[in-house]
Amino acid sequence: MNAPIGRLYASNQDALDDRRREERHVTRFEATLETSRGGRHAVLLADVSLHGCCVQTDSDDLRQGAFVSVGMGEDSMLPAIVRWVRGRAAGMEFLRAVPPDRTEWYELMNFGLEA
Repeated sequence: MNAPIGRLYASNQDALDDRRREERHVTRFEATLETSRGGRHAVLLADVSLHGCCVQTDSDDLRQGAFVSVGMGEDSMLPAIVRWVRGRAAGMEFLRAVPPDRTEWYELMNFGLEA
């Protein structure tokens, strides 16, 4: 993705957040995160969009650039790449947009369901 030069050197977080393709929907839903090495961790989905999500976790295993899967059950897992990690929060970009048949993800985006 090519970003205008100004965004590369933005001095505040609000300017960086403007890069998002679509609105993030705030939620607090329990989910599972699976690492490429097979580790499984309970996470809390903090927000979700068509192309990514933010999770909160107690795990120290997450690293920027790692491939993971995140979901609310075995049938809802979506492959993603960890784009950032800050403390106990991590931002993920789905490898593909949420497919239309993953209704549980669309319910989170449309209704902001809580656990």
